[in-house]
Amino acid sequence: MSRILITMLLVMFVGQSMATKVYKWVDENGQIHYSSQKPVNQKVETIKLRKAPKVTAASEQADTEEGAETATDEATTDDAEDAAEAAAREQLAAADRVNRQKQCELAKNNYAALNRTIRVVKTNENGETVRMTDDERVKALATAQRGIDQYCN
Repeated sequence: MSRILITMLLVMFVGQSMATKVYKWVDENGQIHYSSQKPVNQKVETIKLRKAPKVTAASEQADTEEGAETATDEATTDDAEDAAEAAAREQLAAADRVNRQKQCELAKNNYAALNRTIRVVKTNENGETVRMTDDERVKALATAQRGIDQYCN
């Protein structure tokens, strides 16, 4: 799950045709989603992305002077690319930490709510409030525990 999230975020942050707005929402199962297209019938949070600084090749600067690229110019370009890549990795890691913390809190809250009372209600696909069966409650508790194990450790 986190590999998919990291890959998706990497594509969003590093891609050349990156959208300037990203929508974030939580589905009915507590999963956080990110998209450049606004979902229908969902409460969304708009995230504005910063574009990476433009890296100009050292050879473009050297074109005004006589001669070809030198090893120093190539090293400068490589250093700039490495710095941009490191910044993108750090930004992805920070987003992943925030996501893991939110998922952890959500899983703990779900687990606590399911253990608080015997009668647990949920909203079905028709929007009606119905009581969970004992089997559904046990499955939901197991799902919440897996979430705690995955995101809180």
